[in-house]
Amino acid sequence: MRSIGPAHRARSRLGRAALLGTVVAALLAVGVPSAAATSYPSPAGGTRSVVGPILTHYKALGGPEGVLGGPLTSQLTTPSLPGRYNHFAGGSIYWSQATGAWSVRGAIRDAWAVSRWENGPLGFPTSDELSTPNGKGRFNLFAHGAVYWTPSTGAHSIYGAIRDRWAGLGWETSSLGFPTSDEFAIPGGRAQDFQHGSIRWTRSGGAVLTDAALPLGVAPSGSQLVTVAAPTSTATTATLTAWQRGPLGWTPVAGPVAARVGSAGVGKASESSSKTPAGAFRLTTAFGRAADPGTALPYRRVDRFDWWVSDTASSRYNTPVRCAPGSCSFDERDGENLYAAGSVYDHAVVIDYNRTPVVRGAGSAFFLHIANGRSTAGCVAIGKGTLQQVMRWLKPSAAPVISIGVG
Repeated sequence: MRSIGPAHRARSRLGRAALLGTVVAALLAVGVPSAAATSYPSPAGGTRSVVGPILTHYKALGGPEGVLGGPLTSQLTTPSLPGRYNHFAGGSIYWSQATGAWSVRGAIRDAWAVSRWENGPLGFPTSDELSTPNGKGRFNLFAHGAVYWTPSTGAHSIYGAIRDRWAGLGWETSSLGFPTSDEFAIPGGRAQDFQHGSIRWTRSGGAVLTDAALPLGVAPSGSQLVTVAAPTSTATTATLTAWQRGPLGWTPVAGPVAARVGSAGVGKASESSSKTPAGAFRLTTAFGRAADPGTALPYRRVDRFDWWVSDTASSRYNTPVRCAPGSCSFDERDGENLYAAGSVYDHAVVIDYNRTPVVRGAGSAFFLHIANGRSTAGCVAIGKGTLQQVMRWLKPSAAPVISIGVG
């Protein structure tokens, strides 16, 4: 339970009638309409009164039969800032004129308490406990920040410029994941750690991402990396993020965004499956039906004479070839006409899987291309705008690599 000062302890010893009169008078003083108090049996013995907006919200949450259970205190006044609260067996409800009445429970309440309750950097709550959109955690919003919780990371507060930077990256679905520490002091500024990196803030440099831990455990020798992380080996969707290595480590420059992968998931690829190959592969060339979007990679604009050979009997297996339809030296039924494939190939980057050396039957024609809302035959597909952004970012001198896997 929240530790209360001498004045609060004295007030808690008042009789019920005296306490109720004090609370109602205090509510009137801050402009809250008076309301009849309701007394409930307390798990601590006797009864406790709940009044006003806190009573209304308590009832909305199910009263004593809801998540909060019975009251442990009657309504009390917050020590410094003008507000009111009740403690219950399963949490608390806090109210202020500006924020209204909201509940705080469990580990999130404990973390808020560590940050000095409403007198700390977070202020009063502005929401009940909510589930994160990805379903992996819980959070409460406060006037000046939030507290996030997961079973593996615990509950941690986040606010200010560091929270703004985390929000800009995509909250908990970003490359950083959930916070694993509260904000702490560093020389010249503040910092906070996350599952996959940290954010450091200084007055001169603002909030910057540092020491990012890359997904899938791949750290290439070059300075550009694209990660494609699927949640399971059979999933047909994944998360793509483009990373740039700089003086402060790896920083996301595009994404995370949703990607489509093979209809058979991610794993060991072959000519007879529709799996997207797992592993790390170079990105060295690009092509498209449309004009070069501005990539520094060698770019070839394709037409109806451009093919990619998937004929395992051909010496040109898993290579591009130009020939007129009906006159090619390989079995055209086992080749992909890059122009006829349609708008998904308006822009594409070749994934150098099974290119050097080429193993016949190990799989062919794997590209990073434009998504059409469906799973692929083994390629990686993302939205057109993001693909163009990534293509303009890729530089041969940075030795870009794409890492594909489960994680």
